[in-house]
Amino acid sequence: MAGIFFLGGWAWFAYFAGREAEARSLPMAGAGLHTQGGGKGAAGAGPSSADEDEDILAGKLFGGLLPVEAVLASKPYADAMDGGCTYAIIRTGGGIAQTPPTSGVGSAWWERFGGDWRQTPSIGTGREPLDACSGEWDVALAEELRQALDAPGNWYMRDGVGTDLHIYSATDRIAARIRYGD
Repeated sequence: MAGIFFLGGWAWFAYFAGREAEARSLPMAGAGLHTQGGGKGAAGAGPSSADEDEDILAGKLFGGLLPVEAVLASKPYADAMDGGCTYAIIRTGGGIAQTPPTSGVGSAWWERFGGDWRQTPSIGTGREPLDACSGEWDVALAEELRQALDAPGNWYMRDGVGTDLHIYSATDRIAARIRYGD
């Protein structure tokens, strides 16, 4: 009987120890902000370590779901403890499906894309995260996302409390996950 408890306890420990290692693989706090501009630093000096963090975030959200042609904007961590913006916005490769993909259930909530998709134009109060965070990236990108929400034939998903907004447009080849909150 004691052997069964020992093996059960060891299996429990091994499972959670492995999960902690996975959590340590997330990007470091304070990772940089990347805006549309081809992955260059402030003076066009080439890729920086912040670009690697953005690729990790975009990969966790969109990897295996969509081909990532370019990361248009990415910010893995909010600036404030009581709320702020996190987002990953990509330009997809060509030949993607008209209907949006959804991440598997096994991934962590902050690594999921999609879910209860609805067709655009968005109705109701579907823009709070976009309005709150759009000042952190290029004006043209913010306008493109607003148009994707207004134009028929695209898709959006909001969480139940209004902190997450996911946008998918096969025509414009854009996918975004924007979160404003804690």
